[in-house]
Amino acid sequence: MAIKTEICIDSYAGAKIAADLGYTSVEINSALDLGGLTPSLGLVREICNNLKIEKNCMLRPRGGGFCYTASEYETMLADLDILCKEKIDGIVFGFLTADYHVDIARTAEMITRIHQAGLKAIFHRAFDNTIDPKQAIETLIQLRADRLLTSGQAGTAIEGADLLAKLQAEYGQEIELVAGAGVKAKNALQLLQKTKVNYIHSSCRVQATDVTSKLNVSYAIYNDYPTNYLCTDYTSAEALRAVVADYQS
Repeated sequence: MAIKTEICIDSYAGAKIAADLGYTSVEINSALDLGGLTPSLGLVREICNNLKIEKNCMLRPRGGGFCYTASEYETMLADLDILCKEKIDGIVFGFLTADYHVDIARTAEMITRIHQAGLKAIFHRAFDNTIDPKQAIETLIQLRADRLLTSGQAGTAIEGADLLAKLQAEYGQEIELVAGAGVKAKNALQLLQKTKVNYIHSSCRVQATDVTSKLNVSYAIYNDYPTNYLCTDYTSAEALRAVVADYQS
């Protein structure tokens, strides 16, 4: 089976890198520094109107976790209605209860709405903070989620490779598993060989500089690097694609 590849991006430039290099998909976000939030409509439209690549949109109103207030959830539903009118392929989302289980009611409603729009329902790494991964993935399968992005409940996919391998072996025919978090050219081969996953996800990110984040006051994202922000790195993305191509040849 061909290995699929995805870059999570928060700019048109990042999406174009993915499309130009032949990646399978992009996960469209804003604020990658916060783990990815709901993107702007302008960014989504620009990518949809100009690039031929699978387009999946993050649906996340804030950083800090996945147990949302009623008003935050209503905002997500409103954003969903807007995004579903665009030429996208999937919605990336995740809901947890305060006791670290998949929020069944909200997840079920979200999946139903996504499928009614003809899109793929992709549960993100909220899964990695569930208390029982076996129960969580079986819940997602029962609710008809199409895809699951996970690091195997570890800080990086390499660190979670044992669980990823188990999930792929037991559930890979029922839900598409995507291995993400810390995936780079230098570890992708090891990850693919150990887990047997067919889809990998990377940010391929690098820090760029904008000196206007400091002069009279500071708007720094990183205290140690006050003029830096994240963006997609062509060289890293190209290297990762090359590793995957070699693995398949």
